Amino acid sequence: MKFASLASAGIGVLCASSVAAAIDPLVIKGSKWFNSKTGEQFFFKGVAYQPRTGLTSNNPDPLADVAGCKRDVAVFKELGINSIRVYEVDYTNSHDECMKMLEDAGIYLLLDMPSPQYSINRNEPHWDHDLMSHWQAKVDKFADYPNLAAWIAGNEVANDVDTTPSAAFVKAALRDMKAYIKAKGLSTPVGYADNDDPKIRMNLINFFNCGDDDTARADFYGINTYRWCGDKSDFKTSGYEDITKNMTDYSIPSLLTEYGCNLVRPRTFSEIKSLYGPDMQDTFSGGIMYEYTEEDNKYGIVKVSYGDSKVEKNDDFDNFKKALEAAQPKGVKMDSYKPSGKPSTCPKASSVWHVKSDVLPPTPSQARCQCMMDSLGCTFKNEKLSASEGKQVGEIIGSICGQTSCDAISTDTTKGTYGDYSACDSFQRAAWAVNKNYENQRGAVCEAGDIGTKIVSSPKQSDASKCLSMKDDLGQAGSSSSSNNNNNNSNDSDSDDDSNGQGSQNGSSDEDDDTPEDATSGASSAAAQLSAVAVAAAAVGVLAF
Repeated sequence: MKFASLASAGIGVLCASSVAAAIDPLVIKGSKWFNSKTGEQFFFKGVAYQPRTGLTSNNPDPLADVAGCKRDVAVFKELGINSIRVYEVDYTNSHDECMKMLEDAGIYLLLDMPSPQYSINRNEPHWDHDLMSHWQAKVDKFADYPNLAAWIAGNEVANDVDTTPSAAFVKAALRDMKAYIKAKGLSTPVGYADNDDPKIRMNLINFFNCGDDDTARADFYGINTYRWCGDKSDFKTSGYEDITKNMTDYSIPSLLTEYGCNLVRPRTFSEIKSLYGPDMQDTFSGGIMYEYTEEDNKYGIVKVSYGDSKVEKNDDFDNFKKALEAAQPKGVKMDSYKPSGKPSTCPKASSVWHVKSDVLPPTPSQARCQCMMDSLGCTFKNEKLSASEGKQVGEIIGSICGQTSCDAISTDTTKGTYGDYSACDSFQRAAWAVNKNYENQRGAVCEAGDIGTKIVSSPKQSDASKCLSMKDDLGQAGSSSSSNNNNNNSNDSDSDDDSNGQGSQNGSSDEDDDTPEDATSGASSAAAQLSAVAVAAAAVGVLAF
């Protein structure tokens, strides 16, 4: 990074606790947010909040730091903000005190679902039971807080042309988490935040809001942008005008989930006048300034440290406060607002978009994957592999899948093909490949280099085809993943050139796209997937599979 439902009106409502709340629930209607009780349009006036100075653990969680919350909520009130965005929390901690302080101060929370340990890897994307279960646990922990405004299912995951395949997995995760939230009787919105890359931004914007199935579309869209740098920039020269044009007819709310270029300091935040004024108020629902605390990247407006009550404000603080106080956006009343937007047209797979947009990866199924494991005649002796074993098995799988088809555990986002066991975790997919080699050798060889393996003479599951009928982790009936079609309405126009947005980001250049159509694709072989996971795991000394 540098709702109870009002179905007749098409409104999503942030579900509140059964206890009387000190903060009004927010609702989404069309492309705008509203206060559900007053009917006034709601604009986010927030800051990114992820203090890191003074951390003594590897699990940063500012919403569990009661002393820090007492210190900072008082400053939030002085600033006059109404929201914060938090990227990382540890869901095993208690957040009651901090969330209550924020609620009493009238401050809503935008919270990212992923964490560094449990996120979709942009280079080797995957969505499986392990990731989903951790995201579900976080949802469970924050479900009852009335000031939880929204979830963000991904932050700048696809950040260039080569990483666009990851968008398919993020959208699949968004789809599944929306379904999980709905099954719990909640309707907290789930959205995505992009990095405003000029080559892929319009494809991303359209992709996350396209398709006939509204459960697979984002509820809102965020843009992280650092185009407006200093007082010499303005609405037009900064590219903010282009951002606004791109979102004018968007059918869901959009907001700046990060803004605040720091190339010129002290920052005067002159973009706030446009964000909350006539230039953008009809299109955007406000934004989140990056960021509250001064860290190594030099974006902060205050200096604080874990365990210290001291707050040291800098010139950026006073400038941000002054600019925010002057921001008085003029919205519309919910009752009089008539949404007219329609879902976007899905981008077609191309040299700059490596996703077949009408087919998403399958919902993870622990039952299916366990059934597959129970059907193997040759598998690993141990249930986990060490980092060194993981690196070795990655090379072995590369050899196996180079000689035989590993389609069952492979994916190709450009073609929209996802193997029947492609949503299993990397250990399970590796075991499948080892068994595939065993079957190809007609039971003569059950081995994986120096890694311990074993022959299972009588597998628990004698008919592997039955595994495909196992329910997924949302309780939905199973089917062959290769036939999965999410009906995303991809009868669209070419997105190679004219749908990649306009304007350029300050401090960067737009290089010509000379990538041949097939030079870089969404194909991700099982060998490449498993080898990459193994190498990465070995590098940090953790279990590879």
